[in-house]
Amino acid sequence: MLALAPSGALTLACLFLTTTLPPSLAATLEEWRGRSVYQVMTDRFALPQHTLWMPCHTNIGPYCGGTWRGIMENLDYIQGMNFDAVWVSPVTAQLPQYTEDGRSYAGYWQQDLYTLNPEFGTLDDFHNLITAVHGRSMLFMFDIVTNHMAYNSIQGDGAPDIDYTIMNPFNDQKYYHQHCDMDYSGNNLTSLEECWLGSRYVPLPDLRTEDDDVRSMFGDWIEQMVANYSIDGLRIDAGVNVEPDFFTGFVKRAGVFATAEVYHPNDSVACQWQETAGSILNYPQYWPITSAFQSGGDFGDLVTVIESERANCQDTTILGTFSENQDVPRFANHTPDLALAKNVATYVLMSDGIPIIYQGQEQHFAGGTNPFTNREPLWESGFDVFAPLYQHLAVLNTLRQHAMSLDPKYNTSPSSILHQDPGTLILAKGTNGSQIITFLTNAGSASPAGTWDLDVSSLGYSSSSSILTELLTCKNYTLSPSGTVSFPVGAGEPQILYPAALLSHSSLCGQGGRMFNEKIVNQTVTMTTHTATLGSAPTVVVASATVPIGEAAQTGGPAAAATSSSSAAGARVAGGPLLGLAVGPAAFAFAMLVAGGMGWVVR
Repeated sequence: MLALAPSGALTLACLFLTTTLPPSLAATLEEWRGRSVYQVMTDRFALPQHTLWMPCHTNIGPYCGGTWRGIMENLDYIQGMNFDAVWVSPVTAQLPQYTEDGRSYAGYWQQDLYTLNPEFGTLDDFHNLITAVHGRSMLFMFDIVTNHMAYNSIQGDGAPDIDYTIMNPFNDQKYYHQHCDMDYSGNNLTSLEECWLGSRYVPLPDLRTEDDDVRSMFGDWIEQMVANYSIDGLRIDAGVNVEPDFFTGFVKRAGVFATAEVYHPNDSVACQWQETAGSILNYPQYWPITSAFQSGGDFGDLVTVIESERANCQDTTILGTFSENQDVPRFANHTPDLALAKNVATYVLMSDGIPIIYQGQEQHFAGGTNPFTNREPLWESGFDVFAPLYQHLAVLNTLRQHAMSLDPKYNTSPSSILHQDPGTLILAKGTNGSQIITFLTNAGSASPAGTWDLDVSSLGYSSSSSILTELLTCKNYTLSPSGTVSFPVGAGEPQILYPAALLSHSSLCGQGGRMFNEKIVNQTVTMTTHTATLGSAPTVVVASATVPIGEAAQTGGPAAAATSSSSAAGARVAGGPLLGLAVGPAAFAFAMLVAGGMGWVVR
């Protein structure tokens, strides 16, 4: 029987009967270890083409119109930064009402596991998105909730009166814990695992995930979802609110990599979930990262956590490293300093773990969480491929992928700390003789120029690797006979040093080779100009960007922008977002043009 959701959307059960997707990339833990992940909030990433652009009032929490088709039409933008995995917000049918807490646009107020959220599109749209992602040799990470369901309530204090019959498949009170108020201190694990999240307006009934029938029902669901949607990995919301041993059987039923959100500052507690889920988002590092990279911060606390995690966690190289997501304030909410933002992004990409960048971080968005203004519509940035952080991330991802191609042990080799003081952190990562050296500072953009002398004699660089290239400026520095390299520092900028002899075919710093993977058959260069004040004089600066072209046609999406549109597209990006119709490729050709690296030419 053909099942329909109340909105008319086909249920997932129908898909199971009628559709078989191409197989997933069967990504293992080892495969995910080598990926970098771009986190997408579906409702706030991209409008589908031919859609009227209306203002999105993020402070009141509405649906703003982003869809799976919008993501598919703008995968070029993501791949232009050389990300090779996409994490997409939950897809299940949500609480439909307007509430005092806003609407369910984020995807974490689910009511029916077996129906797609019609706000995000159709079954075909979701199918086409996953096919397009796989067509680019990218991995698809599926965001899910195993802790709770959601209900709309406007009653006063006390236990909310829930109509459990509307939930699917957990349609009876027997599947839920009795209501209790959450202890958010983090010190009471029983409260974390059994009490209810949410508010008086949107209570989130807590599932009895310790019960065999609940575990079996979840196992049946995830097994079907992975098989029928060709999902490559899972991000598990509110993992800390589910007892760790739930994930042993659940992840086994899923048969794919999983990382759990364990929102807890203590690594000795948080890493209990890694033992059963396989990976966790690295919240124990999140707070010291945020603190250390602000002006006046201290890298000591971050180094302490790094060392503690190595003692308490099974494997720190498969934890999800991040500095922003949909639940925490943007880094730029703490400080507007762009140099500090570059440093924190550099740490995320070049340290241990699986790097995760939240949409809008590359545009230096600055939203907070009270209310959730950190969920800004990305289209309001105009998908600016010339934004400094967009270009910065493209270089970092390209270098990381190149280093992995030459050094099979790069991802499994824990980084070593060459130097640490309150204002400076210097890391080396990779096999002896081929390490990437990362210089990080919290001095900020107003810091004076100087020279840093770094002893790298312990790294085993050979005579053929005696010249190190700084990847962000493409300048070379020669090791002294004693194994010291001297390089200029200033303006709070990070530095990344790598043997010049190993850069061949990396596409970086004028070297040959292709920036994008084998699925990208064409690439070109586009430019834009703007005026900047250098010294005391206004100066015209030309920014060039390597862009892939024509991928959409390869992956079943809309036709890609023509090569001839590149120059015009670059100019529109530099001018900022355009008002009017559709933010997708039809209205903004530049959304289909993405940058892989930037060169600055001063005239």
